[in-house]
Amino acid sequence: MARFPKGYVKPTDSCGSCLAWGNFSGRLCPTCYMFGRSHDAAACTGCRRIQPLKWDYCRLCWCQARLNARAVTGQPADETDVRDRLAAVRHHQLFFMGLHYRRRPTPSARRRGGRRGAPRKPPPAPTWRPDPGWRQLPLFEQIPRDYSRLALADSDLASPWLAWAKYLAHRLAEARGWGRGIRFAVNRGLAIVLTGYVDGDVIRHTEIFTPLRALDLPVGHTITVLEEMGIFEDDSEPSFEHWLVERLEGLAPGIRSETERWTRVLRDGGPRSLPRREGTVWLYLNRARPALMEWSNRYDHLREVTRDDVLAYIKTLHGRQRHDQLVALR
Repeated sequence: MARFPKGYVKPTDSCGSCLAWGNFSGRLCPTCYMFGRSHDAAACTGCRRIQPLKWDYCRLCWCQARLNARAVTGQPADETDVRDRLAAVRHHQLFFMGLHYRRRPTPSARRRGGRRGAPRKPPPAPTWRPDPGWRQLPLFEQIPRDYSRLALADSDLASPWLAWAKYLAHRLAEARGWGRGIRFAVNRGLAIVLTGYVDGDVIRHTEIFTPLRALDLPVGHTITVLEEMGIFEDDSEPSFEHWLVERLEGLAPGIRSETERWTRVLRDGGPRSLPRREGTVWLYLNRARPALMEWSNRYDHLREVTRDDVLAYIKTLHGRQRHDQLVALR
């Protein structure tokens, strides 16, 4: 098989079967390629070429018969009518690739806006932050809310906070291109988390993540609206912290503390080093971890590891693995 240099783009060419002109990667256009996989090759009754045949005619003859039928009837013909016109083919009109595909009809009003002729649902009316007025102060501040007990049927759909949230969600959806499904799901999530909300309450990530995920609602989009309202607090544990604890598991205490300090300096930077990207930090620690695990069986601190220990470990590696771990251990 011929090999082309990187970045090579095959020029516009003519298909070896139907002779159509167009852009395609191989010798045949995609339609002729699939046609040849399902039909056997022989001499065509019409053009006498050796090509894959359907009812003794090649695809080029079929395209011409279809074109003739359309010229007579003024509309696309079915396969039976086209087959009856194959024997009358005496010439071939060359064409560009893709012209014989039947165009899809334009989307109907039902697809665009629900039922045919029904008006689209109007956007929510402009709403602003509700006036808190008088309110009952909470008796206990530290007790988290249990959103898992709430369902859409229990939601307070008349809440002014929900009306404000839906208006903000509509503006964000228009600005960021959220689809119809995301908009609907975000409104459902807002109806659940804002039920019973009063001015001064704070909605936390750890309280709403699991309930919304259990209902297959978009947590990130819902949080975006809550942040726009200024009532959200992100108390989730960063993924880096969880990953670091997992990667340091099994190391000797002294080696663990020194490795953790080195990893945090890589990520956050220090007096003599710039911060690295989080992906680079993950890569370095993952590559150095096998050596650290082996040394943890013999030593309590990294200062006990000698040059001979490093060389003895490197001798057990080969190729790319040796190079990658040398870079990380350096």
